[in-house]
Amino acid sequence: MSDKRPSRIANLPHAVREHLAGLPDRWQTWREGFRQEPAALWRSPLTQIAVLVAVLVIILIAVTRLVGAIAPPGGDRRVEPATPVATLYVACTNPACRASYTTRQPMSFKAWPLKCEKCGQMTVYRATLCKDCRRWYAVLPGMPAICPFCEEQKHAKAAATQPAKKSAADEDEDSW
Repeated sequence: MSDKRPSRIANLPHAVREHLAGLPDRWQTWREGFRQEPAALWRSPLTQIAVLVAVLVIILIAVTRLVGAIAPPGGDRRVEPATPVATLYVACTNPACRASYTTRQPMSFKAWPLKCEKCGQMTVYRATLCKDCRRWYAVLPGMPAICPFCEEQKHAKAAATQPAKKSAADEDEDSW
């Protein structure tokens, strides 16, 4: 025989059987202890853990309801299927036209410019909304995003505020 100690796993069935045999006596002793001192129930670790879990569940439910009340209602949770076309807001760069409208193009569309629905010229590009005048305007590729409507207003105001220059004929009359 070897000098090795027997493993705990091999003795587990015997230990469980012994523990279960003494269970009725321990249960009866435990009940008698709580009958004599009912406040001991609140001091037991099992009761403290159960109360803590119940409080945490109540807090979790309250936080969930609070977040649900604060957050905007979510619509349908279904995912919409991808569409093969995109709706684009476009505008004409022709200064005489400057029409803006929506168009539907394939998702892989790259053939700019488009033909304008109003003037018929190939001058339509994607549109950008001006933050100042709230009008849509086209931005040519590689160009800065400057609203032509706001630029026209600035030039008109500048022209109105500048004093009128005297013509050469007016200057000749003054010299007499």
